[in-house]
Amino acid sequence: MKLGVGHPVWKKLYEELSGLAASSGGAFAFVLDEGNGLWCVGVPNREPMTQTFDENRAADRFYAAEVAPLADAMRRGGRIDVAKMDGDDRYVALSFATIYVLVVWFKGEFEAPLVRARMRRVLPNIEALVVDLPPDGGPGGTSGAGKLRA
Repeated sequence: MKLGVGHPVWKKLYEELSGLAASSGGAFAFVLDEGNGLWCVGVPNREPMTQTFDENRAADRFYAAEVAPLADAMRRGGRIDVAKMDGDDRYVALSFATIYVLVVWFKGEFEAPLVRARMRRVLPNIEALVVDLPPDGGPGGTSGAGKLRA
């Protein structure tokens, strides 16, 4: 089953991400991996959808700036914990499960410690959902992404 609105685990992930963005005052939140695989983008007050063009471009910029330089280190246990609070691209990001990064994106000022606390509170739920997802375009929900990588 292809990931997206029709996949129940993906839909729950979307709801978690959009809820995190909303509670943090963010424009959206997303999860990507160290290979620039964008797993899901959650946008507050928007029905679940996979066509998030502006958000995808923002995720690509984030990947180029923060993940690509550290991708090899992440695979060896390195972590990302960053807050960019100025410029056009503003975000807080935390890595998890070795190869994934949770990001909340902002269009204006934000309180990084508060956002980090909210991210850490929901991270176990988000991690469980991401690990339970099948590879995009891969087999159904019986083989989660984490199980296939193990």
